Amino acid sequence: MIAELYSLHRTELLKYCCMICGNVSDAEDLLQETFVKVLSYQDFLEDLGDRERKAWLYKVARNLFFDACRRRALEQNKMPRPEDVVEGGFSDVETAMLLSLLPPDTAELFRRRYFEGYSSRELAELYGLSPSGVRAALSRARKELRESLKT
Repeated sequence: MIAELYSLHRTELLKYCCMICGNVSDAEDLLQETFVKVLSYQDFLEDLGDRERKAWLYKVARNLFFDACRRRALEQNKMPRPEDVVEGGFSDVETAMLLSLLPPDTAELFRRRYFEGYSSRELAELYGLSPSGVRAALSRARKELRESLKT
């Protein structure tokens, strides 16, 4: 079952890990840690359907990323350096954590619009959507982030 999960979800999960980690090396490590975790939960995963297994993999990857960020912060035991803070007052780690709350496609759209300065029209051309479709997707993403941050 592990080989099947790996072959089915490796590529997509690696893209997600790259997005939240910010580099391929850390993303590959995170992907490996995620599948090591699968070894401990084989019995649990056998009882789940395909969609639930996929969701579980993403959640484990996200949680492992958060754990690594916490460990790194404890090791450094200091406030973010000014050069790590991006426009809007979020550090790179905080930005990655926020974006990890969104589905990968929406997170990429959100990042390009609000952190890289793309316009709705430019994003519409890139993604083959209408500008109003881009704005609607961004509106849903903002709402989802607000809901996630309330809890």
